Amino acid sequence: MLKYSRYVGNLIREIRKAASISQMQLAEKIGVSYQQVQKYEKGVSEISISRLYQIAEALEVPLTSFLIAEEEAMVSEPLATYGKLSEKEAALIKLFRRINNKKIRDGLLIALTGIAEALEKK
Repeated sequence: MLKYSRYVGNLIREIRKAASISQMQLAEKIGVSYQQVQKYEKGVSEISISRLYQIAEALEVPLTSFLIAEEEAMVSEPLATYGKLSEKEAALIKLFRRINNKKIRDGLLIALTGIAEALEKK
């Protein structure tokens, strides 16, 4: 169960940061201390399904974002945002998730953002 708690905690942290919400803001939205949010994100405290539902509501993502059913199809945002992913898009996401180094992941995002912006200007 500890491995799943860490998995869910990491997802909460990633989604929270992507939404530009602080731990304090999330804590206020779900009625706990920011220290408790830290414990959830580190996988130290198990999260009840009702609390996970509150977190999903606060972060405006479906509850299913935190389930491990089909990892390949899971994204942090609702699927409707992206539509159906192509094989290459799914492969890109799968490869990106295999990179454990945060600095490398951040660098890749910066590089891809630069490339996309440069191509839009043409």
